[in-house]
Amino acid sequence: MLHDAHFHLCGDDLRNEWNKHHMQGIVNADCPSEYAYLKQTLRHTKGVRISAGIHPWKANQVSWEEMIPIVEEVSFIGEIGLDNVWCDVDMQQQKEVFERSLDYAASVQKPVILHLKGMEQEALSYIRRYKNTYLVHWYSCLDYIQDYRELGCYFTIGPSVGRDEAVNQVALQIPLDHLMLESDGLDALSWCENRSVSAEEYTVFLNRSITQIARIKHCEETHVKDTLNHTFQQFLLARMDP
Repeated sequence: MLHDAHFHLCGDDLRNEWNKHHMQGIVNADCPSEYAYLKQTLRHTKGVRISAGIHPWKANQVSWEEMIPIVEEVSFIGEIGLDNVWCDVDMQQQKEVFERSLDYAASVQKPVILHLKGMEQEALSYIRRYKNTYLVHWYSCLDYIQDYRELGCYFTIGPSVGRDEAVNQVALQIPLDHLMLESDGLDALSWCENRSVSAEEYTVFLNRSITQIARIKHCEETHVKDTLNHTFQQFLLARMDP
């Protein structure tokens, strides 16, 4: 079995690949229209769950009030976070949305998927205030890895592993029982590869990540694959203590 712990559908039909490979995963919705689309598209697809939250890139476009009925339905909140590299949304607005989302997630014990870019240090102060289960997606910063590890965070390994030293360090420093795979979707794979990636190639890149993680950790690929899958299953069941 393969898993994809964080991805966006972006209009690409991956259902044949999911069904063919008996995959499981978590797909992200960052606004009401995307959530409605995913619910309709995935209504007959097993193994794929929806996470929902206001992406920092959309902190000035989507209101918390319109997301309330959606975050109440889903089991995972995200991706949410802070970003001062890939967007120019007012940082104060990002922080307000981020903290409101963290407060809600902690209050209802729903695990959170984090997007952090350029704000890795500052985000630590927020998540330390809201005890919860956190998954940091495609972490690509050489610093603060151990700070997040000490908070018990899970990490997904992005498809740039093997070529991005920051991602390699996450794969090296984080134990397999806190690592998972992610593609971030076909658009992200295409960006990472600097070419168009087809749905038929989707699992090739997930398996390539397994190979790279095994090389970095000096482990057998079968052991890495089995352990990452087990970690994903544990994350699906993650809940705060009462």
